[in-house]
Amino acid sequence: MEGSISVEGLDKLLRGFDKADKDVREAAMKGLQKAGSDILADAQLNLRENRSVVTGLLRQSGRVQKVDEDNLDVGFFDTQNRQSGYAYFVEYGRRAGRMPPPDELAQWAYKKFQLHDRKEARAAGWAMAIRIAKEGTQPHPFFAPAIDKNKSKIIDAVKGAVNDATR
Repeated sequence: MEGSISVEGLDKLLRGFDKADKDVREAAMKGLQKAGSDILADAQLNLRENRSVVTGLLRQSGRVQKVDEDNLDVGFFDTQNRQSGYAYFVEYGRRAGRMPPPDELAQWAYKKFQLHDRKEARAAGWAMAIRIAKEGTQPHPFFAPAIDKNKSKIIDAVKGAVNDATR
């Protein structure tokens, strides 16, 4: 026994599903971008509150950036001179062993201690780098607490955006 069923307007229905899927994805991404901006703002506030800001490079390296259609990165990325940045070391501290870049510490020392001479700043940078290599540094969490604070906002922002797109 054979038979066939014909549905009129199926192609229109499928196009509607595709459009709805696109609208929901765009709305979810907007919700995530908003939540990412909230996380970033709280992390920057945490940096100020735990007195981790001297030059402003770390705070300025915070971004919400779209990776592709479905992915978003929120975080603190590169500093002026290096691709790796130093947010990780502020957040989690640094074990003794390896010496950090003295030139970046010299820039920090120049501003922190209001030095008037670049040679003096360079010497201070080297001294700090040696001390950090010997003793490490303590963690000053700023990003993880911001994420924890905003977890419910992330879910609510995405839910709200998706609900708006599907009405």
